Amino acid sequence: MIHTGTIEADLFELAPCGLAVVAPNGAFLSANRQLRAWVGLCAGARGGNLASCLAGDGQEFFASLVESLRQDEPVEEVFVLLQRSNGAILPVYLNAVLRRRPSGGETVHLSFVSAWRRTEYEAELRRGKSAAEQLAAIVAHSSDAIVSVDGNGRILNANAAFTEIFQFERAEVMGARLADLIVPEGFRQQFADKLARAAQQPIKGELVRRKRKDGASLDFSLSLAPIRDERTGETVAISASYRDVTTLTRAAEHIEFLLREVNHRSKNMLAVVQAVARQTARFAESPEAFTDGFMARLAAIGASHDMLVSRDWRGVAISELTRIQCCELVDSGESRLSVAGDLIEINPRAAECYGLALHELATNAVKYGAWSTPEGRVELEFALEEETGVYRLTWRERGGPSVNAPERTGFGFSVLTRTAPQSIQGESQMDFLPDGLSYSLRAPLAQVAMGRGD
Repeated sequence: MIHTGTIEADLFELAPCGLAVVAPNGAFLSANRQLRAWVGLCAGARGGNLASCLAGDGQEFFASLVESLRQDEPVEEVFVLLQRSNGAILPVYLNAVLRRRPSGGETVHLSFVSAWRRTEYEAELRRGKSAAEQLAAIVAHSSDAIVSVDGNGRILNANAAFTEIFQFERAEVMGARLADLIVPEGFRQQFADKLARAAQQPIKGELVRRKRKDGASLDFSLSLAPIRDERTGETVAISASYRDVTTLTRAAEHIEFLLREVNHRSKNMLAVVQAVARQTARFAESPEAFTDGFMARLAAIGASHDMLVSRDWRGVAISELTRIQCCELVDSGESRLSVAGDLIEINPRAAECYGLALHELATNAVKYGAWSTPEGRVELEFALEEETGVYRLTWRERGGPSVNAPERTGFGFSVLTRTAPQSIQGESQMDFLPDGLSYSLRAPLAQVAMGRGD
C-alpha cells in the first residue's frame, strides 16, 4: 500500500466507501476492505485490474479516464457500474485523482461511493434539513419567548415572541446579558445558579417573575436546556423558554383572596345569624312566631349575600338591593314604592346593614303600615350630603293606616334603631306620624360607599 503511518493505513482500510490505488494501466496496487468485498479481490489486491471490474467497456473507459486526469481535467462524481464477485451489478459514483511521484511514475487514486448508500445519505440529509426547518419555524412562530445564551448568559439568538413580550428591539437583545435585560436585580444570582445547573441537565417549568423593558412584572414558567456539540457532547449554549402565566398566577392570587374573604365573611355571617337568632327568640311570642321571623330574616340576609357573591364581594348598587329586599313583598302591578336620589354602590358591610334594615321596614309596612292597605305607598329616598359627607336613607310611608308608637318593641325595632346605625357608625330616627311611619338612617359616606369602607 502506498500510505505511511498506522493511522492513515487504518483510515484507508476501514473507510465505509471503496478506496483503491491503481497503476495507469488499471492494475491494482492496493484496495481497501470495502472495495475488495465488492469486487472479490484478495487481501493484497495485486494481480487484479480495475478495468475488468467495470461493467461494459471498462478498458476503454479507464484509459479515457487516465487521459483526462493527465490533462488536469477533474474526474468527480462519475457514474459507473461495478461488476461484483457474485455477478451482480453495483452502481457507484467514482472520484479519481492522478498523483505523480517525485521519483517518476504515476498512480491513480480512486474512491467509490455506492449509489444506493448515497441515496440513503441524501434522503437522511433531506429529512434532517426538513426537521431542522420545521423546528426553526416552530421556534420562530412560537407564542413562548425563546432565547439562547452562552455560558456567560449573553444572548446568542431570540425569537420574535421574546422581543414582543419583553418589548425590546432585536438590536438591543443580541449580545446583551439576559439577566441585565429581564431578571429583577434581587434574583440575578438565583438565575446564574439556574444557568449553571441547566448546563448539565434540563430544568422544566419553574415559576419565575421577570420584568419588561417598561419595568412591568410578569410571571413565567421557565424551562432551560443545554445545547450540546454533536461531536464532543460539550455544552455550547443554553436555551431558555418563557411561557407567560401571568393570567394564571393572577387568577390564583384572586382565588386565594376570595377564599380568605369567604372565611372572613363566613365568620361575620355566623355572628349575624347568631345575633338574629337570639334577638328573634327574645322578642318572639311563640315558637311559631320565632320560626317565621327567623326564616324571613335569614332569607333577607341570604338575598344580600347572593348579590355580593355574584359580584365577587365588590359591593352592590343600592337600587338593586332595594329591589331585592322590598319589591317581592309588594304587589308588582301597582306603583307602591318609589325610589329616588343618589343611588350609589355600597360596600359589603353596608349591604348587610341596609339589606336587613330594608327588610324590616318592608315587612313592617306589609303587616302594619302603608302596604297593609290598597292605597298605601312608600317613598324611599337616598341622598348624599356633600357638605357633611353623610349618606342618608329616608323611608316615608303615606296613605296607610294611622300609626302610633308601639308599647312593646321587637327585634325589627332593635335592628332599625341600634344594630343598623351602629354597624356603619351612623344614627337613625324613627317617627310614628299620623299618616305613616317615617324613618331615616344617616352614616358617613366613608362607611357606606364602595372602596371607602369594608
